[in-house]
Amino acid sequence: MRHLILAMGLLLSVASALAAQDDSLAPVIPADAGRKVLALEEAVRLALTRNLALQAQSFETRAGDAELSRAYGLYDPRLGLYFNEGESNERSNQVFFEASNAVRFREFGVSLDQKLPTGAALSLDFDNRRQDSSPAPGINPAYRGEVRFSLVQPLLKGLGSTVTEQGILLAAKDRDVAVENLREQAFAVLSEVRNGYFEALRLRRNVLARQTSVALAETLLAENRERVRVGMLPQLDVLEAEFGLKQRERDLLDAERAYLDALDLLALLLDSPEPVTVAAVPMENAVQTDLQADTQQALAKRPDVQRRQREIERLDIQRRVARNARLPALDLGASYGHKGLGREYSNNLSDLGGGDFPNWQVGLTLSYPLGNREARHEARRLAFLQQSRQALLAQLHSQVRTEIMAAIRLLEVSGKKLEVAASGLAFAEEKLRNVMKRKEVGLATTRQVLEAEEDLAQARTDESASRADYHNAVTVYWQVSGQLLEIQGVRFSGEFRDESRPLLAPHQP
Repeated sequence: MRHLILAMGLLLSVASALAAQDDSLAPVIPADAGRKVLALEEAVRLALTRNLALQAQSFETRAGDAELSRAYGLYDPRLGLYFNEGESNERSNQVFFEASNAVRFREFGVSLDQKLPTGAALSLDFDNRRQDSSPAPGINPAYRGEVRFSLVQPLLKGLGSTVTEQGILLAAKDRDVAVENLREQAFAVLSEVRNGYFEALRLRRNVLARQTSVALAETLLAENRERVRVGMLPQLDVLEAEFGLKQRERDLLDAERAYLDALDLLALLLDSPEPVTVAAVPMENAVQTDLQADTQQALAKRPDVQRRQREIERLDIQRRVARNARLPALDLGASYGHKGLGREYSNNLSDLGGGDFPNWQVGLTLSYPLGNREARHEARRLAFLQQSRQALLAQLHSQVRTEIMAAIRLLEVSGKKLEVAASGLAFAEEKLRNVMKRKEVGLATTRQVLEAEEDLAQARTDESASRADYHNAVTVYWQVSGQLLEIQGVRFSGEFRDESRPLLAPHQP
């Protein structure tokens, strides 16, 4: 009986450790052997750097930034070069005699084109041609050249930076959407990591409790065998104690399997090449909630809300471009240049530089599709899409408020459940003590001891589940109120140019 009392003391001391605010008093379990111990903060850091889904979304975000940089290529000057050499032969169309014309030529040129924010296209052209003709004209061979500056400026359709830079503006909004997708993925991954971490802690506590139950059942079996040997108990008590031990050994195996499965899932989330286990985590401090302030914060920080807002802004850019497309295309064209001709190339260059043969032209070009249905209905389509997105955004605002109210209620209920579970655990501990004392004086049976111990094991399970539920409720609250990344010390770095640095990283104070 002395051994049974000692076993009961061990059981209750472990139970007290499990019920404490910190798991650090709980003993190490064999299932943790050879595994790397991760604190919650370390698990979050590893998730940011190793989680494959987060890495994939980071690459998508960088691709969006590359697309924005590519769009700025609109303003890259375009350099053009050409060179041609050939010969042309044809019959001469003369009245009194038959003859032929032959021309051998060689030509080359350089051009430079530049786009302006107003929608204008500037170009500078330098053309050269050497021509040897038969029959020979007055100058043969002849060198011809032209230097020409030209401008085409839209005055209605195509005018303005919004139309000109629509590719840049849309790419910027697409990158903003990609950033919000990355933040949303980070929210999801960190929530999974936290929930997985606390689930592993819950299952670890279950393993510890089941180990203690097995130890008590072993001690009870040994005591019953001794008392049967001396004739104080019938053989049935030994059989009952053996059956109770087998049940608890089975429960321990199930608990260890569930615990190891949870650790493997956590390692998968972290893409960890080595087995991991969890460390003690204190209970979360009481969370202060404010529905109005939390809602405003969520609308400003939640990635799904911000992504919807960026989509509306993108549609607004498209609508402005579509409204401009309904206008007639009225373009101002202007050009000015010098031409040259000479027997030598230097004579040609002298004419080009001297300005004796200027050439200029100014004009307007108007075009308009009769009916213009494509542009008109494209503008209508985009207007309807924008109204649709605005309605969805308004619905999302209402949904955010509802989710925060639900999260606050979940916090309150989880806190109450934790209090109830702690009270139930204290009752189960006292009940087992009472039954053990009665067993010592022969007033309680083996079955009653096993039932009381099973009640305590269930109470410990409920208390561990309540702890995990409360932690998860805190995670949900932080997530729906848009605070999760900030509280976990994670920030968006915006380091697009330096690809060696992550886009999401723990904040360094």
